[in-house]
Amino acid sequence: MESQYLLTDEEIVMLTTETSRMYDSPIDGYMLNKALNMVYNSLEQHKRILAIRTDPRFAMSHVPGEPDLPICFQQDDPQAITRFFESLKSQLRADHKRSRRAGDPTLPSYVWCRERDTGEHPHYHLMLLFNADVYGYLGNYQELNAKNMATRIQKAWCSAVGLAHEDYATLTEFPPNAVYRFSIFDALDRNSVYWDFLIRLAYLAKTRTKDVHSGYRNFGTSQCPRLSGLAC
Repeated sequence: MESQYLLTDEEIVMLTTETSRMYDSPIDGYMLNKALNMVYNSLEQHKRILAIRTDPRFAMSHVPGEPDLPICFQQDDPQAITRFFESLKSQLRADHKRSRRAGDPTLPSYVWCRERDTGEHPHYHLMLLFNADVYGYLGNYQELNAKNMATRIQKAWCSAVGLAHEDYATLTEFPPNAVYRFSIFDALDRNSVYWDFLIRLAYLAKTRTKDVHSGYRNFGTSQCPRLSGLAC
């Protein structure tokens, strides 16, 4: 049985047309469908969703124009994104245990993409989806070591690249309008809250600036449970 949250073919065409014009880039249909399937599966599991957009970046490794003058020594290999998710999940498992919540820990679903512009390193764009009945807020990302989701995300990226959180927390950027909250009813109604989220999600499927020449993966999603005949 198909998920009740599936967009129609007409809605996908509308979304693709709107976002390709907005982002001045073609939208990759395969990537977009993978991202949408992740969202559908999340909606099958949770009645309310907290979605967080964040952009982790690597630090500047050397003094500009001086490759023999290092600024920091970081782990800037393509496995950084895997280490990021492992660190974030570890923190959430610890929070679950510390809070003595029943059941399994609430872990995020996610979409990530790897892009490269003119910088020394590639960078990432992420969309993280949480059960809003457990984690409902991003928190103040400018307050160092605050006990909130923003700090967990910042610490996870610093752990992934091997740099001190106290010095490099700002490597994890939260762009304007980084937080979206929507319910299963918003998704069924296709209201403006949900549609705005889908427009932001589609950014991760744009082809412009994708790092296609490195030979490494430049897009991925979390593993979806086999719900409603969908596969991520």
